[in-house]
Amino acid sequence: MTSSSGSPGLDDALQGAPTILTTVQIRRTPEQVFDLVSNPSLWHTWHPATRSVRDAPTRPLGTGESVLELITAGGRRFEARWTVQRCERPTLWEIRTDTGRGSAHIVYRLQATSAGCSFERCLRFRSHHGPWRWLDHSLMRWILRRQSLRALANLQRVAEAP
Repeated sequence: MTSSSGSPGLDDALQGAPTILTTVQIRRTPEQVFDLVSNPSLWHTWHPATRSVRDAPTRPLGTGESVLELITAGGRRFEARWTVQRCERPTLWEIRTDTGRGSAHIVYRLQATSAGCSFERCLRFRSHHGPWRWLDHSLMRWILRRQSLRALANLQRVAEAP
């Protein structure tokens, strides 16, 4: 089966997967925040899971482009090749990965507000193997939610810095 992203089985791999939705208000325009979050060379400045990125230009990525990220999450260290599925600057950016350890889908939504913008991050993830898969809906969801909350607090601080 082919998913809406064009990669075989990715939607199947995330069927019933845990979802973590986090939001933050940022005193910057949606364009400014979009250019920050969609530029993988800047992920390490705000996302605690990012150790490094490779194979990426130092600019926001568009649809079809990809990046290799070295990630530390839930006590695991691994690489993930993220591919941009949708890019609608400055309101929507969607990426997916499928590694030997698991699959993930992240959507960023931005909306202008009177004070700047509202930034929403939605993460769906699924481990491929036990015991991690058995822990996805409990321990891993708790760990990744805390990490996501910290990431958005960092993003707000970095984006709003003078």
